[in-house]
Amino acid sequence: MKKIFLSIIAVSALFFTSCSSDNDGPIDVKSTIIEEIIGAIKFVKDADIKSEVNKNAKKDLTDWAIEFEELKKLTDKAKKGKEGFLPDGEKKRFLNAKGIEVEQLIKKGLIGAFQLNGFNNALMLGVQVKEAKERKEALDKAVSYILGDYKGEPKSKDQFKAEGNSFGKYMVSVSKSTKYKDIDSKIYETIKVASKNTNEAKVYNAALLELNDYVTKVVAFRGVHYLAKYGEKIKEKNGFTGHNVHELSEGLGFAYSLQFAYNGKTHGYYLTSEEAKEFSTVNLWDEAEGKTSVLAKGSEKIAKLFGFTVEEAKE
Repeated sequence: MKKIFLSIIAVSALFFTSCSSDNDGPIDVKSTIIEEIIGAIKFVKDADIKSEVNKNAKKDLTDWAIEFEELKKLTDKAKKGKEGFLPDGEKKRFLNAKGIEVEQLIKKGLIGAFQLNGFNNALMLGVQVKEAKERKEALDKAVSYILGDYKGEPKSKDQFKAEGNSFGKYMVSVSKSTKYKDIDSKIYETIKVASKNTNEAKVYNAALLELNDYVTKVVAFRGVHYLAKYGEKIKEKNGFTGHNVHELSEGLGFAYSLQFAYNGKTHGYYLTSEEAKEFSTVNLWDEAEGKTSVLAKGSEKIAKLFGFTVEEAKE
């Protein structure tokens, strides 16, 4: 188990990297790599409470990876109903026929399928075990998925390299918002409370639920930021640009990830697989022309579920 755990940390460090700004650069993704990463999802087999969703997500992400490999070969510009690329400065954003940058579905979808899923499994294990040592191991495992590994007892946020992985970078971004100012500090403090109370099941379990609440809010808030802000921008004159579609596609990937966001109050998940999949199949060309309103309705739905407003997320 230790060797598997260490390999997961290494995979996380290698593949969950991105920018904290609204300009996340492209990466090369091979379908074989995606298979390897998705295989790590089920490492806590006894706590694998999302097996059917894992199966669906594995298929989605693998299909997207294969599709992305083909899209990268295209040399024509994208247009409505046709695959191709759109320039974004010196970069090219490769889009499918619906105008979505598939690469971002992969990258942000993995925040849910790998990071949130592993985080959830470890937390579930934490509330099931009885020994303090086992609770500490479960907490460390959960934290490693979202913030990377750390040594010893958590004392300050300096022990974590949040900018070194995808969730951590977005956590830092969200912590600068008015709505969730300093949420990163709250996450660190909650980790400390859980770590210091592994002998007190009630306190420990409450801290895990609070930690989960903060973590899922980061993913939801950042997703709505992209969906709402850039969903409006693509409707502007000449707004269907490589940059705007890139940002919007990030939001679609974040929304897809919310099928792995655990709701501690309902003991379910914030989105079903079907609801999450809808974000990855929306036609952005139709959205830009005002023919559909999946993005606006989806943004409102997510915001309501998590207790913030679309306007708060757009800032």
